[in-house]
Amino acid sequence: MNYRISTALLFAILVSTLPVSSQELAQWRGDMRDGVYNETGLLKTWPKTGPEVLWASSGFGTGFSSVVVTDDMIFTTGAEDSLGYAFGLDKQGKHLWKTYFGKEWTISFPGTRTTPTFYKGKLFLHSSLGMAVCLDAKTGKILWQDDLDKKYKVRMPKWGISEAPLVYGNMVVFTPGGEDIVMLAKDVNSGETLWESKLNGDKQAYNSPRLITHNGRQMILTCLSENIVAVDPETGKLIWSHPQVNRYSVQPNTPLYKDGYVYSLTGYGVGGVMLKLSEDGSSVTEVWKCETQDNQMGGAIWVHGNIYASGQKNTEWQCVDEKTGKVKKEIDELSKGTCIFADGMIYAYGDKGELGLIQPSPEGMKLISQCDVELGTEQHWAHLVIKDGILYCRHGDTVIAYDIKKK
Repeated sequence: MNYRISTALLFAILVSTLPVSSQELAQWRGDMRDGVYNETGLLKTWPKTGPEVLWASSGFGTGFSSVVVTDDMIFTTGAEDSLGYAFGLDKQGKHLWKTYFGKEWTISFPGTRTTPTFYKGKLFLHSSLGMAVCLDAKTGKILWQDDLDKKYKVRMPKWGISEAPLVYGNMVVFTPGGEDIVMLAKDVNSGETLWESKLNGDKQAYNSPRLITHNGRQMILTCLSENIVAVDPETGKLIWSHPQVNRYSVQPNTPLYKDGYVYSLTGYGVGGVMLKLSEDGSSVTEVWKCETQDNQMGGAIWVHGNIYASGQKNTEWQCVDEKTGKVKKEIDELSKGTCIFADGMIYAYGDKGELGLIQPSPEGMKLISQCDVELGTEQHWAHLVIKDGILYCRHGDTVIAYDIKKK
């Protein structure tokens, strides 16, 4: 592409405010880690049997990792017995390489948790047992790795670490939740540790961090076992924290951000909380809580002035007003699950194996189409991905590609 920019300053401003292209960066839950995929021209209804299956590829073992998709490859992770592997596929689902990166979780719900992060030809992952790994995305060759459990004495969560590493500039961020060091950043090329942060001493809580910009100030948002936190991405210094506690310290939902507000939701009857950032981003104040939207690990979508997600104890899918926290609409045709957004529609994946196409609106939401995921194994927990008119669904040992592009 050719751009005519009048001044170098304008160019710098544009570059700093635009997301990295999908060829350079592909990560969990989309460009901004908010579940929004910038796709257009997608189907608004599906046939009764669901969208056409373009292909299905198996042999990934056990795991709950999503896929990440670039312009020419697909990546995921999986486990065979106690051994963890990263996989590289072509765009037709053919296995191109398979790389062993270390031991994986074998106790309760065995398998891999980490969704890899792709950045400029490299792949970064954080195993359930605390192994930080960087691979060459084209070949699968390990470029560097570091046993964070051995180095930092990780206080292991009950179901292992579940984190998609966050890449920021020349840094990749990991949250092992060690006895002293909770979060750290490494150089993407060398693996050298650039900063370490104690934060407030919380444990890792199955969360994947994200980067936001608020009034020109960048910060990392994540949830630890007891608190929602904001971290300075250059130094690792804690900026602010706000309590968020549930019975089992399970906090897998990456916080959402919009126009100076942060929304974080969690399961076990606790629900969501809306926070307002101060002008300089150095503090937050609580605006409202909504106990019914107690999403356990499915994420939420924030569009049309509403927040859409399923509950956990409150299993209905709910539309919650962003200003008041009041439930506007509920639907119960789908089981609780995960969701993403593209081209004006919400794509839901229920934990009983249903795919749902939901139309959101300022007034609420409506289920338009529904079908079942009939391939794959074990739990229906992975988050969906959309790229170039294809909906990707990881279900245990199988990845399924659905054609959702309008003809």
